[in-house]
Amino acid sequence: AADNSVPTRQRRFALVIMSTTTINDKIAKLQAATDASQQDMQQTKAALDDSLERLNAAKNLLQQMDPEDQERIPINDTKLPELLELHAMAQEAHQTAQGRYETNQRYLTLYQTKLEEAAAATASGAGN
Repeated sequence: AADNSVPTRQRRFALVIMSTTTINDKIAKLQAATDASQQDMQQTKAALDDSLERLNAAKNLLQQMDPEDQERIPINDTKLPELLELHAMAQEAHQTAQGRYETNQRYLTLYQTKLEEAAAATASGAGN
């Protein structure tokens, strides 16, 4: 047996409104965090692409050399170790940024769904 007394319905709607405001605040914060993490992800992707281009260019230069010259040059005298390290750091930074963006996006979607459900509950409750 549902309690449809006026005070109970008013309290229920007040709770829905209060929770909707809290959800709206969380959505706004999550949207800002998601936007920032998306921008960070794009920047780290550009750095990753750049590091890969540099690494490939250095490899191509070495491959174009005569085999005799390749054997005479110690690998540490080339830029390869530095470029490999740079690429590994760029890859790690991008993976971290991408993970942060995906997590923020997941929570943003979750809270937006909660807001829609709260709005639907308010609309169906108002019709009673």
